[in-house]
Amino acid sequence: MRYTKLPILLVAFAVLALPMSVGAVSSTSYQIYPEQGFQAPAADGYANTDDMLNSTSYQLQGAIEPYSDNPTSTSYQSQIGGAFQFYCGDGFRDTGETCDGADLNSATCASQGFDSGTLSCSSACAYVTTSCTTAGGGGGGGGGGGGAAVGSLDEPEVSDEIADLDFTYVSPFLLYGTMDEDTEELTVDGESDDVEFTDDDAWKVSVSLSYGLNSFTLVAIDGSTESDETIYEVYRRLIGDVNQDDTVNDYDLSKLVGLWGGSSRSGDFNEDDSVDDYDFSMLVARWGTSV
Repeated sequence: MRYTKLPILLVAFAVLALPMSVGAVSSTSYQIYPEQGFQAPAADGYANTDDMLNSTSYQLQGAIEPYSDNPTSTSYQSQIGGAFQFYCGDGFRDTGETCDGADLNSATCASQGFDSGTLSCSSACAYVTTSCTTAGGGGGGGGGGGGAAVGSLDEPEVSDEIADLDFTYVSPFLLYGTMDEDTEELTVDGESDDVEFTDDDAWKVSVSLSYGLNSFTLVAIDGSTESDETIYEVYRRLIGDVNQDDTVNDYDLSKLVGLWGGSSRSGDFNEDDSVDDYDFSMLVARWGTSV
């Protein structure tokens, strides 16, 4: 469940349609008290009408951070202060995450190009397809490649648009480029199921990046002939990690300020060609996180 420090959101989620009482608002799974020392004026019954949340069945007064502890129940957990942040592993897909915990964005093995199996999510918030299976055909292609001649077919090339890309902040990543027109099959790390030929000499494949350096081996195949290997590498940074030290802290904030208003990719966490307040909010949301 997503953590929140706003008690109004917590109450709205937990106590829909419960009547307001003078003391504690209670149920079998939680108990919420108004601020200590709160006295309701006789005029309207509440100290500050601007802070009230209303519905047809209750009226509650809220305030920022009224909790001095970390109250829990079987249905929610509320944290306050610096503990509030988004990060990989919180069970919710944030910007740049393919999945998070059980949240697979409705993806399945079938949507990833497999016939059956169980899709899962890694600790780096990327799809894990090791339990996905493909019926027939796939294994035979791999066996035929074992005795293939090497070097007489041009190796596949990565597009110039991403060839010199040192890093990215996203996990779903489109790898694409060109190939010899005689290529019948192109493998990425030994697999060809997800590779699409977009033209006689063009290919593409969507891959999931883990945090850190990602390396992919590309090979073109024509019958019994294999090309030389093409190695493509790209580094996935944690969102907010401007200086690529795998931690989001004050140093990243100071560098982001220097990039403000420009289009530097180092500070453009959502990769929209602009370093602005949206990128700042993404950094703040991940403050103190590391991979």
